[in-house]
Amino acid sequence: GQGIGRLMILEAEQLLVEAGCPKINLLVRTTNSEVIRFYERLGYVIDDVISLGKRLESDES
Repeated sequence: GQGIGRLMILEAEQLLVEAGCPKINLLVRTTNSEVIRFYERLGYVIDDVISLGKRLESDES
């Protein structure tokens, strides 16, 4: 914790606001509770949405 991640997110948010972006959406694995808490502390809330994906290549490369 030096707060660098927080500062990076706040800067990115400011740039998006200046560009006219009305909302930011993030994808975080449900098992990554530490990162979820990080974003919640910055005011992010969990949206009730479903993300669909399809793996086209095996992880075994």
